[in-house]
Amino acid sequence: MLKLNDEILRVEENRNKYEMVFPGYISHIRFPRYKNIADGTRIDFTFPVTALVGSNGSGKTSVLNALYGAPARKSTGQYWFSTKVDPIEEGDGSPSRFIYGHYNSALKGIVETRKARVRKVRGDKLDPNYWEPTKESPGDDMAEPTLKPGKTYTGRSKDRWNPVTRDVLYINFRKELSAFDKYFYFGKDPANRMSVARRPATLAAVKGAAGVAKKPFSRRITSKMDQVRYDAEWLARVIEANDTSVEYRNRKVATENRLLAQAELEMVSFVLGREYEEARWIRHRLFKGDGGLSIVFKTKHGRYSEAFAGSGEVAVTSCVVQILKAARGTLVLLDEPEVSLHPGAQERLLAFLVKMARVRQLQVVFSTHSPHMTAGLPDDAIKTFHQLEDGRFAAIASTHPYAAFRRLGAMSGGRIRVLVEDRLAKMVVEQALLTIADAATREVFAVEFPSGGADAILKYHVPVLMAAPGHTLVLLDGDKRLVPEFVDPDTIGVAQNDTLAAKIKEQTGVDPELTVDGGAGGGNLAQRVQIQRKYLAWLRRNVAFIPTLCPEELILRAVGQADPAAQKSQDHKDRLRELAVGLYGPNVSNERTDSHGETLIAGARGGSAELAQLVDQLTSYLASVHP
Repeated sequence: MLKLNDEILRVEENRNKYEMVFPGYISHIRFPRYKNIADGTRIDFTFPVTALVGSNGSGKTSVLNALYGAPARKSTGQYWFSTKVDPIEEGDGSPSRFIYGHYNSALKGIVETRKARVRKVRGDKLDPNYWEPTKESPGDDMAEPTLKPGKTYTGRSKDRWNPVTRDVLYINFRKELSAFDKYFYFGKDPANRMSVARRPATLAAVKGAAGVAKKPFSRRITSKMDQVRYDAEWLARVIEANDTSVEYRNRKVATENRLLAQAELEMVSFVLGREYEEARWIRHRLFKGDGGLSIVFKTKHGRYSEAFAGSGEVAVTSCVVQILKAARGTLVLLDEPEVSLHPGAQERLLAFLVKMARVRQLQVVFSTHSPHMTAGLPDDAIKTFHQLEDGRFAAIASTHPYAAFRRLGAMSGGRIRVLVEDRLAKMVVEQALLTIADAATREVFAVEFPSGGADAILKYHVPVLMAAPGHTLVLLDGDKRLVPEFVDPDTIGVAQNDTLAAKIKEQTGVDPELTVDGGAGGGNLAQRVQIQRKYLAWLRRNVAFIPTLCPEELILRAVGQADPAAQKSQDHKDRLRELAVGLYGPNVSNERTDSHGETLIAGARGGSAELAQLVDQLTSYLASVHP
């Protein structure tokens, strides 16, 4: 029904102009002083669906709380307030505050609004959790705009830009429980009491044979199960009535009672991966609640209420219904939407969110601990929170999903194998990886060197890797580059199919062991052509070369010991060995020579242009692959 990648590509069509397409779009938010977030942290919303990733307590929900309070008539104080146990401590003249950017059509550019926690007296009572827009503050790097004298700017009030005006939908999935779950798992046990209960069939006075109304039967409620059975009879009446007319003690039992619309039902079915024939949505005050939600699902296998549904079914249904009815331009904030959902449902929920962002211009920001809620998103849509030495948290502006997996503790999957020719090449690549600041990104790569060198990799390993899952980058020495770039097989016409084997040999120097049905007699010709084209395409995507003839040359260049007269790889190998012999004597082993080379590059990795090129190759490949 929906494909995440297709939806993302369609949203990408408005890249760099979301603030002009999405009403009230928040372009960025920054925190001069706010909770446990490092002073000066800035988050740019360069994609309309943003994932906040990090460990527990890293500030993800704090950012959602700030965003909730960003628009007009909304206050962060609704979710963050001071208590005796957890007081909010303000610095002298430095209140808790955040600043966010949004597009102003009159100025035709991004402006910033500052909201701060200030002292406010309402009547004769101090409100300690009041947040309001404030004037521009140069101390917070807010530049006063250059405005034309006498001109009125929409959205401007004297010394400040007004907050954006937009709806906000905040859903905390840990609290998206059905009325039954709230009562049965978290409600108080009922007092031992006698209730006058009537079964649905006897709710109206029923006269006996003598014409005397029968008395309602009495029931003692001593447990939650008793209460559920009692209230279920009233819920059954509501379902049967198909409206909100049923009353109990002169009050309506339900405030909402309807079947989900077809669009709602189809989307719930899509996300959960089930086929629902219908679902009844009921808001009521049963199970000791007020405004509780019950959903009665019907599939081809039968009907069941939320008491027997998975908690994820209720949470997803509630989320889908609320988002589908959200006004255009709504800011949607979701706290841990993966709760109680299996991986497939999480990925489909993400596809739904991206689609709704596109068709309804919703800006969606969600916190998550799930790799499945980040897979497929652009790198700049994933904001990873990490802890600094002072204990506070900052956000990384862009994170590949594989690196996000690492930060979420998912050590399996999301890995890139890097195959190199030999041990020294492995050491050089690992030194290059150490220059990447983000440890989670470094851990994505696993460097290996199979026996046999470059020819064995191209002849035997690549044909196997073509059909293997995952992603592998083959990084060969520069002296193995036979052509400027591998040919694109799509540019080779069908009439040239008989040249494919020669082109492969010309570009790799080997005849790869391609498995084709039919064996030595030539095999299936059509299959051979197909696999030859696949081989060329794989080379083009997954094979690269280090920026020097060999790893020895890269090391020698980094430490300023390269022989300018060297023309071949062997010259550089001999030069590195010469340096090792000078330290360890003429009997130095190849392993000791390699280790000496590793020591040299480790001491110079910060200033090596060639090593920086190697890092660019690795990170560019990472950017090209997604789960």
